[in-house]
Amino acid sequence: MKKFGWILVGLGVFVAAVSLLSRLYMYDRIAVVPLDQDTVSVSQGPGATIFDIASREEITLDLVSTRNVVGDVAASEDASKDLDRDVAVWETLVYTDEPGATVDEDNPPRSSTHDRVAFDRHTGEALDCCGSYTASTADIGSGEEIRDEDTPITGQYFKLPFQSEKKTYQFWDGSLKDSTDLEYQAAEKIEGLQVYRYQQVIEPTTVGQLTAPASFFGIDEDGDVELDRVYSNTRTLWIEPETGVIIRGQEEQNTVAEYQGEEVATLTDVTIGYDDQTISDNVETYSALATQLKVVRFWLPVVGTIVGLLVLLAGVVLVARGRRSGGAHAADSDVDDRERTSV
Repeated sequence: MKKFGWILVGLGVFVAAVSLLSRLYMYDRIAVVPLDQDTVSVSQGPGATIFDIASREEITLDLVSTRNVVGDVAASEDASKDLDRDVAVWETLVYTDEPGATVDEDNPPRSSTHDRVAFDRHTGEALDCCGSYTASTADIGSGEEIRDEDTPITGQYFKLPFQSEKKTYQFWDGSLKDSTDLEYQAAEKIEGLQVYRYQQVIEPTTVGQLTAPASFFGIDEDGDVELDRVYSNTRTLWIEPETGVIIRGQEEQNTVAEYQGEEVATLTDVTIGYDDQTISDNVETYSALATQLKVVRFWLPVVGTIVGLLVLLAGVVLVARGRRSGGAHAADSDVDDRERTSV
């Protein structure tokens, strides 16, 4: 019994120690974004209003936006060494056009963005390094990409931190070229998965100028005129809190052209969000990862430590009983010896 008790003592100490290390050591090594990210997501914007250059008027059509995200592994590893922290460098290309439209060098999309973003692999917060830039095509033009390498990307970009909280974060907006408040709204469920809903409201803001023929917009002027691009958006994100990943995203975008303070055209007016397949794929992928992270972060340390302590306690009890039993046997032996001596 005493020997078995010592075995339990050792086992209990081992289980408790491993359980605690799972939180202190293992969690930080799995709660990181991958360097070799390679994903595609699709958003749909039915009944959008845009300004069509060919017809020089506002038209209504359905839009589809495809987003490709690819990790630059070599750049990520170099940045992590240089900065002595876990850094990921991802590039994202988003192009928007009509459903089924051919998009290539000869057929540019109606609009597109192309960003290179470095960010902390744990918090998801953007870092000003590693050749980061943001680029887009204008609402009116040839489709050529306009790149901005001088404006640092700030705040959250691809995701929120692991263990996202019910609070306000700073989230990047590419049209505004700044990060603004992304406020927690409520806890909800998507296909049975617990998510937090956040919202970012961007009031109408002048974000740039357009130079275009006055005749495009029925302006009684000769030649080209300069117009203000006035942008607003309500961005809603449904976040899986354990991973910080966006399970569902939606934007209510509105961009108009103003001339001398007067609105002359709607450039873009659309509510666009992840399609059902993208949402379902996200739920399937990240619900499993969320469960794994929660087990390592909470259940394994708590339950494992409790089990380890119970096993340790059982071992201590058995060792103590073994000692008392051994002492009793020794006392009986002394009595027997005295009895034999007296005879």
